[in-house]
Amino acid sequence: MTTPKMPEQSALRRTPLDRDNITAATLWQNGGQSRHVSGADDALLPEDTVLKGRLVNDRAPSHFMVHTTDTVAMRDFEISNQVRPAVTVAIVVDGQVEGAFDDTPFDFDARQGVVGYLWALKQPAKLTRRIPKHNRVRKVMVTARFDWIAKSLGNDAGQEAARAFLYGDHGPVRWQPSRRAIALAEQMLYPPIELPLFREIYIESRGLEIFGEALRSVMTPPRIDQNCKAISVDVSDKAQDIRDHILQHITTGLNLRDLAATMNMSIARLQRIFKTAYGTTVMDFMRETRLQAARDAMDKDGLTIGQAAFLAGYSSPANFSTAFKRVFGISPSEARER
Repeated sequence: MTTPKMPEQSALRRTPLDRDNITAATLWQNGGQSRHVSGADDALLPEDTVLKGRLVNDRAPSHFMVHTTDTVAMRDFEISNQVRPAVTVAIVVDGQVEGAFDDTPFDFDARQGVVGYLWALKQPAKLTRRIPKHNRVRKVMVTARFDWIAKSLGNDAGQEAARAFLYGDHGPVRWQPSRRAIALAEQMLYPPIELPLFREIYIESRGLEIFGEALRSVMTPPRIDQNCKAISVDVSDKAQDIRDHILQHITTGLNLRDLAATMNMSIARLQRIFKTAYGTTVMDFMRETRLQAARDAMDKDGLTIGQAAFLAGYSSPANFSTAFKRVFGISPSEARER
């Protein structure tokens, strides 16, 4: 059975989708043809609700486009659409995003912690995404035209790494967003309700900073450790082991001394490996992760601010609120109201 024809794409400069019910027709209007892929015989109708939540596309006056998502899938379905040559940076705060660019699959899995990816498409490609029922996704994507990035990069000496990324035959490249980048992404997901001009500036300024941080991660030569050697695969693997252990035990009262003992290394070496690989300290990462877990618990489990403060390791709700606002840009009470 063929999928019913959807309405033509809207020409709106900004296209905020339904805050509660996002239909197949609305997704079509914003660039994707949706169809039901769960094995049901009936086709997906334009008026069928496929997502609940908030999905916004912002086309900035500059060369950038910003896409923010906080949605839950109401059924199994698939979206496919043609995408133009572009360079895109993504921060997936929650959930799992699976799909393919033509025949190149990708899997952005943020179920155990925030992940960042960037990719460059030199030519148009078919983007296909598979969305399973009940999957919740919170993500921010910042996209710039490929030709603009290529022209701006030019032939300057010393940019071989950037050109290799731009023109290489590879899929999405993973990068580790800094604590600030993650905070900026959270702010973009829930911008203040103000005049369109101020909201536009708010979104674009944060998106540009995220884009710049990610692009620098592929433009910067490998960092050098104290022995003047490039970061080895072994060091990178150890840093990933440290990060994975933190994420798995973040709510168990984990401290630096116990973590170092578990990893069978000194505290100094543990800190050096982690900072070299991720550009942040172990303690800052643990603090950020606990705050994120507390925010998720307030959102999903209805924890009070006092309970969330305890979960994050704060004996004082006031100190918790201060730390929470420093990271996310809003207070715990404001987060609970959203």
